[in-house]
Amino acid sequence: MRSSSFLSLAISLLAIIQTEAFQTPIVPSHSSTASTPNVLGLSLSLKMSKLEEVKTDKSPAPLGPYSQAVKVGDMLYCSGQIALDPATGEFVGGGDPQAETRQLLKNLDAVLEAAGTTRDRIVRCTVFLADLGDFALVNEVYSEYFKDVAVEPSRSCVQVAALPKGAKVEIDCIAVME
Repeated sequence: MRSSSFLSLAISLLAIIQTEAFQTPIVPSHSSTASTPNVLGLSLSLKMSKLEEVKTDKSPAPLGPYSQAVKVGDMLYCSGQIALDPATGEFVGGGDPQAETRQLLKNLDAVLEAAGTTRDRIVRCTVFLADLGDFALVNEVYSEYFKDVAVEPSRSCVQVAALPKGAKVEIDCIAVME
C-alpha cells in the first residue's frame, strides 16, 4: 500500500472513531466507566486518566527530554534503561553484556519502586541488543531477574544499530500498578 493511501485510510479511521466516540480514549471493554457504542471492535471510555511523571535519584537521570517513567491510570510505562551508575552517571559493565544487564535491571527496579510497584507486576519488556549474538548471555541474567515472579512478562528482543553511550543492552518495560 502506498504511503498516501495508508495515510488516507488512517485519517478516515480516526474520523470515524472521533465521531462515534466523542473524542475519547480507547480502553478495554471490561472498564467500569461509562462506554460509548462499540467502534471497530473497541469499547471507548468517557474517562480520562491523569499522567504522572515518575522520578528517582536511585536510577540514572534521563539522557534526553524524556521521563524515567510515566504513570497513567493503573499502568506504568518505564523508559529504557542502560547500565549507568545512578550516583556517578558513569557507564558500568566494561562491555560485558551480563554486567550491563544486571546494572540496568537494578536501575529498572529503582524506577518501579519509586512508582510504587515491583518487577512481579511487569507485563511487557522490550530488550534492545547491539549484537543479537549476546542474546543467550543477556537471557541468563534476565531469567534470573524474573525467576520468582508468578507470570513472566511478554517480551520482544531486537538487534539495533547502536545504543546510547555505546551500551550493548537496553531494556524498557510496562507494568501494572498494585
